[in-house]
Amino acid sequence: MWKGVSVAGNSDLLTCYLANRGDLLKYAARITGDYVHAEDLLQEVWIRCQSSEKPEKPLHFLYRVVRNLAVDRYRAQGRERQCFVQADESTTDSVPAPTADAETNMSGRQELEAVMAALDGLPEKTKRAVLLCRFEGWKLREIAVELDIPIGSVHRIIAQGLEHCRKHLYLSE
Repeated sequence: MWKGVSVAGNSDLLTCYLANRGDLLKYAARITGDYVHAEDLLQEVWIRCQSSEKPEKPLHFLYRVVRNLAVDRYRAQGRERQCFVQADESTTDSVPAPTADAETNMSGRQELEAVMAALDGLPEKTKRAVLLCRFEGWKLREIAVELDIPIGSVHRIIAQGLEHCRKHLYLSE
């Protein structure tokens, strides 16, 4: 059953292991659902087999060790999942968000006021395009349809609008 390998001693267990490694890997992968974990499992199987007694049926022994180690790992993962708290929305919603100090809030308000003043100084289509792109998250294609202009023009007027806001913001500092 195990590809014509004799059954005498641990060197025969190694021979059996090497001759059937591919099949053992497939078996382990079916159990674990992942070839990477299956490879790790096979390495551990061989380490365990080094210290074991000479089995009567080496191939059956190897398959049993693969199965038992896979079950042990599965149980260990279950224990780990129980030890660590899984955060859900109710848990994260109860944690307060970090708050900024008064100076940071004031600075943020002043920057927003400067940007809004800069936007008010733009032509209406440019202002609308910048607002749709940066504040509403629209795609250029959607803005082009909304404003009834080509996508290239949308890209150009948004770049111009942002540059205008950037200059206005730096001048206000």
